[in-house]
Amino acid sequence: MRSNFFNWSEPVTRRTVLLFTCDSCFDELIAKVFSEPAIILGARTVREALQIVYQRGRELNLALMDFDGACHGMTLLSAVHTCYERLPIVVTTSEHGEDASFLACANGAQTCLKKPLSAVGFAQAIADVTAPRRQPVAAQQL
Repeated sequence: MRSNFFNWSEPVTRRTVLLFTCDSCFDELIAKVFSEPAIILGARTVREALQIVYQRGRELNLALMDFDGACHGMTLLSAVHTCYERLPIVVTTSEHGEDASFLACANGAQTCLKKPLSAVGFAQAIADVTAPRRQPVAAQQL
């Protein structure tokens, strides 16, 4: 039996996730992390990812983008964030991607992780960005 690394904070329903990666090893990590029901919409090119966003953007609950900081990846990130500001976005970069990490956060990523990734650490990062936001104390007045 596979360990349950990822536990969505909301009741179990099918989540829709955009996955942009050209790395087949990353696909294996996703399989380990998502043990709860999820619809993974995979894209190997920016064009495919933009088509998914155009056709099914309102259904997305999360975007996972794995790239090396190339301008096309940043363009995709910026476009997705511009269209869907509230969509949680997690970006992964190569271990030498300090500049890419900074640019990813500046272009809308809620978190940026460097490879290599552990399934547990990756799952925690996803849980952190998808957790329901608490209202400030002043907004919780009865």
